[in-house]
Amino acid sequence: MRELVLVLPDLFLRGAAPTSSAGASLTALRFAAPRLMRGGWRGTVARGVGRDDLTLIDEASVIDAALRLDELHDDDGDHENHVVDAWIATPVHLMAGLKTVHFPANGVLRLSKDEANEFAAAFATTFGAEGLALCPAGAAGFVLRGLEAVGALTVEPARLIGESLETHLPSGAGSAELRALASEIEMWLHALPLNRRREVRGDPGISSLWLWGGGQPPRDRLSPTRGASRWSRIVTDDVWARALGRLSSVPVSPLTKSIDDIIGDASIDSGDESLLVIAPMSGVDAEYFDQAWIAPAARALREGRLGRFTVAANDRWTSVDSGDRYRIWRPKRTVFTAVADGGA
Repeated sequence: MRELVLVLPDLFLRGAAPTSSAGASLTALRFAAPRLMRGGWRGTVARGVGRDDLTLIDEASVIDAALRLDELHDDDGDHENHVVDAWIATPVHLMAGLKTVHFPANGVLRLSKDEANEFAAAFATTFGAEGLALCPAGAAGFVLRGLEAVGALTVEPARLIGESLETHLPSGAGSAELRALASEIEMWLHALPLNRRREVRGDPGISSLWLWGGGQPPRDRLSPTRGASRWSRIVTDDVWARALGRLSSVPVSPLTKSIDDIIGDASIDSGDESLLVIAPMSGVDAEYFDQAWIAPAARALREGRLGRFTVAANDRWTSVDSGDRYRIWRPKRTVFTAVADGGA
């Protein structure tokens, strides 16, 4: 395989790099100096699949465009070019402190398919008269349609883990509409039967829907366009990345349990193959991550089955080549240290 790119979409280090829970050293590779990713990992990935035009398009609009391709009905001809704003609505569990509300490590919630459908139906009953609708969108939660809040600035929830929410609430033009709806949703959730059932069985309650990823709807509808992709396939469960694959005509496969499952796939045993893997870190300890994702890539590099291994996280992009094992003057660093260098 010519290149394997691993993106850790929810790893944003603000301090020391994590270590193995057992105290053992993580696999060390001689990574090159990290480079800042313009537009974060999504901007880098969009350019990589040949869709530079999508680097300036909101995350919610990309997901919404792919969802609409799968819907069974088309808009009337008179509305063919009409584009409405879309927002990602992620279910979150928040913790109240003495003075502020915090976003805990388990703050991003993933509902089952049945829960998501029930949630969307209940939302329609309460908010549908206002022209609002939720469309289930897998791990991202939902796409919210019908709310116009052009110019509102928001932060994706992966960046908020462990943070106080006070300084991360929506800001800018249109933010008042987002805040008002979020407050209404929080009050509605208090009496939601689904929420009560979750709490009874010990699951974190849904405190709110975190609205983000919108504010600048595209002028025209987004449609699939094949570009010159750096990767022949994307391996991920990430909703935005799967939508991007649909819009760029790049094949997308479900996320595997480890890189071994990918590298050992006979169907991709080609020197010209280049794959993009997007794997979240939430709920995965450092030692398991090392054994499942980094150690197999290190072995493939040593054995000559992999030409280059690239890791993107912490808004940075860093690589190691198969020939780097001969460059003994380059200090060894764990993958976390490599992506942490320079801060974020």
